Amino acid sequence: MASPSSSSRAGNVHGIQFDGDDDYIHYELETCVATLAQLFLDPNDPKKYKGPMPHHIDALLQLASGLEYIHSKNLVHGDIKPENVLISVGSGGKDEIILKWANIGLTRDVSERGRGKTNQVGGNNTWLAPELQSTRKRKRDVEENNYKETAKSDVYAQGLVFGSLFLNGEHLYGSMENKNEIPQNIIKGNPINMQKIDDKLRDCYENNLLKKMLEDDTGKRMTSTQVVNQLKAIKNKIAGKEKELLELCGRDSRSDLTEKIKNLIQFGINLNAKDDGGRNALHLLCRSYSSPKLTDAIKLLIENKIDVNAKDNDGLNAIHFLCRYHSNQNLIEAIQILIQSGIDAKATTNDGSNALHYLYRYNSNPNLLDAIKILTKLGLDLMAEDNNGWSALYYSHNKDKKEMKIWFDRDVLLGQGYFGTVFKGKFGGREVAVKRVEVHRVKEREEDAMMKLGHPNIVKLLHCESDKDFRYYALELCDASLDKLFLDQSDPKKYKGPLPRHIEIFYQLADGLKYIHSENLIHRDIKPENVLISVRSTGQRNEVTIKWADFGLSKPVNERGTFPLSGIKGTKIWFAPETVRLLRQPVKEEDTARGTVKSDIFAQALVFGCLLLNGKHLYGGGEKEIHDNLIGKKPVNMQNIDAKLRQFYENHLLNKMLEDDPQKRITSEQVVEQLKFINKMFTEKEEELRQLCQHDSSSRLIEKINDLIQLGIDVNAKELYRRNALHYLCKHNSNSNLIDAIQLLIQRGIDVNATNWFGQNALHCLCENYSNSNLIDAIQLLIQLGIDVNAKDGNGWNALHHLCRFNSETNLIDAIQLLIQLGVDVNAKDKIGCNALHYLCLCENNSNSNLIDAIRLLIQLGIDVNAKDNDGYNALHYLCLCMNNSNSNLIDAIRLLIQLGIPVVSDDHDARSIFRRNYFIRNKDEILKLLDEAAPV
Repeated sequence: MASPSSSSRAGNVHGIQFDGDDDYIHYELETCVATLAQLFLDPNDPKKYKGPMPHHIDALLQLASGLEYIHSKNLVHGDIKPENVLISVGSGGKDEIILKWANIGLTRDVSERGRGKTNQVGGNNTWLAPELQSTRKRKRDVEENNYKETAKSDVYAQGLVFGSLFLNGEHLYGSMENKNEIPQNIIKGNPINMQKIDDKLRDCYENNLLKKMLEDDTGKRMTSTQVVNQLKAIKNKIAGKEKELLELCGRDSRSDLTEKIKNLIQFGINLNAKDDGGRNALHLLCRSYSSPKLTDAIKLLIENKIDVNAKDNDGLNAIHFLCRYHSNQNLIEAIQILIQSGIDAKATTNDGSNALHYLYRYNSNPNLLDAIKILTKLGLDLMAEDNNGWSALYYSHNKDKKEMKIWFDRDVLLGQGYFGTVFKGKFGGREVAVKRVEVHRVKEREEDAMMKLGHPNIVKLLHCESDKDFRYYALELCDASLDKLFLDQSDPKKYKGPLPRHIEIFYQLADGLKYIHSENLIHRDIKPENVLISVRSTGQRNEVTIKWADFGLSKPVNERGTFPLSGIKGTKIWFAPETVRLLRQPVKEEDTARGTVKSDIFAQALVFGCLLLNGKHLYGGGEKEIHDNLIGKKPVNMQNIDAKLRQFYENHLLNKMLEDDPQKRITSEQVVEQLKFINKMFTEKEEELRQLCQHDSSSRLIEKINDLIQLGIDVNAKELYRRNALHYLCKHNSNSNLIDAIQLLIQRGIDVNATNWFGQNALHCLCENYSNSNLIDAIQLLIQLGIDVNAKDGNGWNALHHLCRFNSETNLIDAIQLLIQLGVDVNAKDKIGCNALHYLCLCENNSNSNLIDAIRLLIQLGIDVNAKDNDGYNALHYLCLCMNNSNSNLIDAIRLLIQLGIPVVSDDHDARSIFRRNYFIRNKDEILKLLDEAAPV
């Protein structure tokens, strides 16, 4: 009998639907590509899994999260082994690999203390915990209820599976060929193969995880939740080392990096980790590393399985970076190594450029012809055009010519800075911002540095060229600068578009500035005018990115982050106090002084304050007042920041950035870390909002929700199972303020159509869980405020399916009528072919007087009464399956369906046979007589 799974499931638990006939129950399962055991087969075995796998920390976390979910439902798995781990490719998104627990045949309910009764010790003894091994050894045929299996046994078995993954199929406790060795060693606590695990993996996992999971004493053994938390801690440690590798490879260093890279690889890091621009270590190495040892470093990364064909966010692979940035003697050998390692040398970027385009556009070193020969022999066409319609030869012929590739409109002025003027223009068929700078003001060293900058929070320099008077820069076009946000409402230049929350803006800017400083540059002109807002539509929503712009005053700095000032430039109200003091000093001291990147930090804090103050300056209203207050350490407007926001930002961030002494002022890296800390506090408040929506039934619910949202938290934040506050509200809260609470959340920007892990939106949650007088008004409000009434969850259920499957209260009839009036598809079918009538007849709770009226209403409103599911079962079959329909309504409902013409026997499915298996019906004979009378002869 086709029926949905009885409980929701997590992404790392294999999903089930079931079906049956007179003799058997059949299970319909998600399709996966292989079991973990198949990963360990001989390479010549045709059944061996040779596909992709997640990085080891991700693989372990997926399995641990799945088991934690199983245990959270008061279940134990009971048969954990590699054969019961399935590998799914693409189920969570294109190319995403997910490991899932399967084979729930031994899964059973457990008590609150994590114990479950069973009459046998399940599973293969190779994968059993020591307490289970001891029981088997003591007595093979365990009497019913004598043995209590705990969830901790699952944790032990999971530790064995983890070990098998590290040992490529070998067992931690012995040889799979010797049936007795493994159980004996498990009982002795002797994991004889632990030392065979690769050193870097053992350092990560042995003491911190495996030994705690394999603890002989169940009281001391970790829980499934502790395993998840421990893995998260390990993942954070690994992520820190991955970040260190990216920063290492992104530096322009002449020293040999190979030993440093080796040391980081030993931590078991994911070598394919990427930065925010989508660049992995190989990309960064090929972009920045100019040492003669470049080829050694490239070989090392490739030997350790880095994805040689990985592309960044702009579609560049490593060979594009080499051809653009490298002009030393290494170029040819590096290209050859990449080609030998399988890189797609013909790959094109997002703008259609291939490696030849990059060579001709950016490279003019003596090795250029040799590099071109290598690439053309591979089949690259010199005449192939990029998205602008330009071939490599076009770039070659026009590289030194003065004809302009950049066009700009002199009448559309976007801005004016200290060194140049910005116009709206075009380059290569796309709209750009064109910055024009007088030739005598151009500094090639700084321009080269700008060409290397590649970060999502920095305005991208696309192209530069010159005429006899000016240098022109084609820059990524953005929608507005931050100062336009603070203009009067009536000003046509005011920016009124979307913006991220304060914490997101601050983090994006901090991350961009940290990157600038990591490239040994100082910006020197930080102010709201040089913060740009870029809005990109993704089809479903607007993606807003905040970017630093205008590097006209930027300078290289030394390793200590200092540089010779040689004159003070910039916008004076955004100066740091040390710069203001220099302004008030004799000229001689100014000329000999050194500046520091810490002045950027102070200016960034002023920008943050300006945003929190809606355009006001933290230190006053005019240049003299601001400078006096800077020297006097008086941020006079700090108290005007909203008190709730100030409690998050003043002491935790702003005061540390506004430290008068540059030596004590925090660095750009520390600003990023502080913002992570603040965001963690916001995350706690976001969880508080969800819990409030779940549990609070007081009259102050609306006030409490409002207070939390005013803090600047992300109202759309989701927890592990991707539920937001609206899901929680519609699932759990029966407060009389429900309607006002829904309205408030949506007014404050919550995504009314957001779906959780199971594909359910708030309307699904409402229809599944609500039964009080608020249900009708809440349904009406959600649909009025834009929820998709016909949205389907992961099972293919719409709101009507949920309502009919789970709701049996007095307002069921009104709710069905309302949903259909408001446009729900009454005949929609789910993935197994069931419509709402099937689920109404299956609902265990629909044994009250609503059942008959609800069936009549659905039929009256156009539902196909004879609809069958994918296996040919109709509503009558479902009704006969329902276990709890034990009163007189069942007879009336069966009689009604028969009167409406539903056959008792259909597609070889006989309602009588189904009904005979239903042991919970009191008036069984009477119903069988009714079915017999209606059955065909």
